[in-house]
Amino acid sequence: MTRTQRSIRAAARAVGVAAAVSVMASSAIACSTGSEQIERDGAAVDRGDMVMVSEVRSLTNPYEAAWVQGSRAYAESLGIELKVIVYGGDSQNALSQLQSVLAAGKTVLLNINPNTSADTPAIVRAVQNSGGCAVTQWSKPADLHPWDVGNGWASYVAYDGVQQGADTGKALVDSLGGTGGVIALQGLLANEISQTRFQGFQQAMDGQSGVALLDDQPADFDRNKAYTTTQTLLNKYGDQVNGIWAATDSMALGALQAVREAGRAGEIKIASAADATPEGLDAIANGELVSTYTTDPYFNGAMGLAICYQAMTGGIDVESLPRENREFFVDQSLITANNVDQFLAVPSDEEIVRSVQDPFSRITGPVAR
Repeated sequence: MTRTQRSIRAAARAVGVAAAVSVMASSAIACSTGSEQIERDGAAVDRGDMVMVSEVRSLTNPYEAAWVQGSRAYAESLGIELKVIVYGGDSQNALSQLQSVLAAGKTVLLNINPNTSADTPAIVRAVQNSGGCAVTQWSKPADLHPWDVGNGWASYVAYDGVQQGADTGKALVDSLGGTGGVIALQGLLANEISQTRFQGFQQAMDGQSGVALLDDQPADFDRNKAYTTTQTLLNKYGDQVNGIWAATDSMALGALQAVREAGRAGEIKIASAADATPEGLDAIANGELVSTYTTDPYFNGAMGLAICYQAMTGGIDVESLPRENREFFVDQSLITANNVDQFLAVPSDEEIVRSVQDPFSRITGPVAR
């Protein structure tokens, strides 16, 4: 399978585009997630009866802005209304806004990045009970699977956080010449991808003896918190800090700001485990970041909607899908100074739509539990 050769350098552009998409208000009458389940009879749903929903934490996050751009490109290609829910990292807000859309009566096709793993069950059951279709990405409880809930939860899409953490941890160790002290910035501790990335980072650290982990702290995927946390840890450990690992670009860039202010830019090596943001790519090109990872958010934002659309129009039969098409990992790529130039091309809307004609084309394997 060919590695994804796209970047999200244009995500800043996508922020502006995505912000123009209608965002649902958070206060509305909620429909019960415990209501009687509506079983579809297998008949195709008319486009005019559908509404596509793309649900993310924030449009100021370049990754999620690019995700919304992918969703918008796909929905517009079909002439179907797209509603964007921005829940601001508030789990209850994410569910209540979704419930208000479900209550409006149209068939909902949902593509969502849940706030935490614990949020997924209520979300997918609400969509299942309404007769809609959901694809969730990034986070879910380990013991809950789409086939446990029903055909309304078409697929769970995962990204190998252990691989991301291990590869970027190794890149950091290599940049230090195999010796020194490092600090680590985790994301939300309750978030599955944050947990697996840190697990992979720990594996990279365990594989060598010359680099010591001085401290690790959660920075909640937040740039400002990463900045202040890094300041605190630099003050605490001083010259012992030779490297910093962060679970996302936003946190790595917050750490970079603190390192610059401490007069140690270039001296302290900083590795990011995810997102390939425009600023992150620039920092790699400038030698201020060691690494990042791309999972192609444009594709991700369109893929979930494409799976649901094909399910609702008879293109695929969810019930007959093999389990590896209902819970799977997709392609991703490590980015360092050696290959950063390969990830600068930005997909057009037409390229995004073509990329999800077969929404399962980038599967790299089933999620092993």
